[in-house]
Amino acid sequence: MTCEYNFALEWYSTLSKACFDCPYNITDCSRRDCIPGDGFERSVTVVNRQLPGPAISVCEGDVVVVNVKNHLTNGEGTAIHWHGLHQRNNQWMDGVPMLTQCPIPAMSSHQYQFSAEPAGTHWWHAHAGFQRGDGAAGALIVRKPKSFEPHASLYDVDDDSHIMLLGDWLHQTTMDKFVMHHHSSGNNKGEGMLINGKGVFTEFVSGNETHWTPRSECTVEANLRYRFRVISNAVVFCPMEFSIDQHNLTVINSDGRDIEPITVSTLTLHGGERYDFVLEANQIPASYWVRVQGVADCVNQSQTAILRYTDSSDTGLPTSSDHLRVSNLNPLHHNSIVGPIYAGQLRSAAPIDPRLRGTPDKVHFFGFDFKKVDNEMFHRAAYYPITALPRNHHLYTPQINNVTFASPDRPLLYQLDTFDRSKLCDPQITPTMGGKFRSCVHNVKIPKDKLIEMVIFDEGFTFNAGHPMHLHGQHFAVVAMDRVGVNLSLEEIKALHAAGNITYELTNPPMKDTVIVPDGGYTIVRFMSDNPGFWAFHCHLSFHLETGMMLTLQVGEPEDFTPLVPQDYPRCGSYRGGKQLVSAATSTVSSLAINIVFTVVSSMLMLL
Repeated sequence: MTCEYNFALEWYSTLSKACFDCPYNITDCSRRDCIPGDGFERSVTVVNRQLPGPAISVCEGDVVVVNVKNHLTNGEGTAIHWHGLHQRNNQWMDGVPMLTQCPIPAMSSHQYQFSAEPAGTHWWHAHAGFQRGDGAAGALIVRKPKSFEPHASLYDVDDDSHIMLLGDWLHQTTMDKFVMHHHSSGNNKGEGMLINGKGVFTEFVSGNETHWTPRSECTVEANLRYRFRVISNAVVFCPMEFSIDQHNLTVINSDGRDIEPITVSTLTLHGGERYDFVLEANQIPASYWVRVQGVADCVNQSQTAILRYTDSSDTGLPTSSDHLRVSNLNPLHHNSIVGPIYAGQLRSAAPIDPRLRGTPDKVHFFGFDFKKVDNEMFHRAAYYPITALPRNHHLYTPQINNVTFASPDRPLLYQLDTFDRSKLCDPQITPTMGGKFRSCVHNVKIPKDKLIEMVIFDEGFTFNAGHPMHLHGQHFAVVAMDRVGVNLSLEEIKALHAAGNITYELTNPPMKDTVIVPDGGYTIVRFMSDNPGFWAFHCHLSFHLETGMMLTLQVGEPEDFTPLVPQDYPRCGSYRGGKQLVSAATSTVSSLAINIVFTVVSSMLMLL
């Protein structure tokens, strides 16, 4: 079956004129094109004037066609990434600018077409600049026949009304926040949170009455069991603790892959992650709070939604209280948590590929931290080096293996033949000199059809942080995870690895595509390199990604990239002036036209 969608990406506003008298007249908040957000009026980049964007809900194996029109009036390019889909045999549909495609120019369109595989809870989002953080994201649900669902007996209802997309929410554009933090002394924290694009923050007072923008709501019927799908669109370092008053969560799936059911009271989601859980509507019919509490950089942010039983006449706000937290799935390792269950302790519901249990053909060590270096984007060594400035003007650069990723000027997937390969680097082969800033196209070559192990570790010397790392093009097995201490060096992790002092889970590890790496600790993953192409591997926090916390995995050689990219697929790249292949007559006309334009513009300026 072919499922076709039309996306129009544009700059828009919360509480626009389409909202009329929202929230004073609460029904106005549901008008078409009205985006209430949390009541704070700000510019947004949204698809089809919706927040979140339209959900794509299809069956496994369907052909998905998405016609994207870029209507961004500031001239910015865009691209859409289909987070969780592997894009086998059509890698150019992965949606990463200058890696798998050219950015879609403003006022033009691009048609994505791909197979909906694998099944699971996925999502789509803009992968250009900060558009994702400003609203360009939505759910992408791929269902398989219930007869193929290992946990089908655990739930009665699985529909799109029980999808929840969570996100931290800034009260200015993400670009404004980024610039003020990276070039001055502005903070990098959000102000609010949204659940399915809605929330409460701003008070609206009219006479003696206070009004609020609406919360997100979902309904359940008593004694039925519901499959919920929760997605994290964290922008900054914002893990989110999710819970529902008086209800436990039986988690059955992570990042689209089935796991052995585990029942918890709280679920923590890191940027880019997805979790599915079953909720039993077994409480007294009433209304209950759905709670999202921020952690780390958004510890002062929270939001609520409402779970309503249809059997109840209660239409007001819930009166439920936060229940006892006895277990928390996927928390940060360096926080003090009651009943922690870490992602590495989950177990796959189905047997994993037995090849993942073998001896790796290649082991890669990827370490990262915030480095005190003169990143030329933020600290020009000759004028305002980092060491000459007060602490509140220091910009520590997140790097992988002491390298800041520099975007190529053309898609490596199909324009590698014309790319200046001197700009490629792999610090595992040519290490970075200590304390020096280095920026290049960090590209790690991986042979095709091999067992690859990646030891990903957080050095943890600068800040207590956590990085959700996302790999495009495939899932990986999370075979080990632990926090060693406050910090961890390359020499220390290599010594632990060589001595066999790391405990591996190779029988039934969870399969994921996005995973947290503990501060001062490690996460070790394995995958088979059987999907040739250029695949992004990066931190899923916007500020970290945009400042270069990324690398590319080149799986195989260009001759392995089959089928070939269509001949008419858009090309792009830098331009340097060369020979002008024009006739003398054309040159004369062009010069005349330029003079006319210059004269007209000059005359207009004189009239101002």
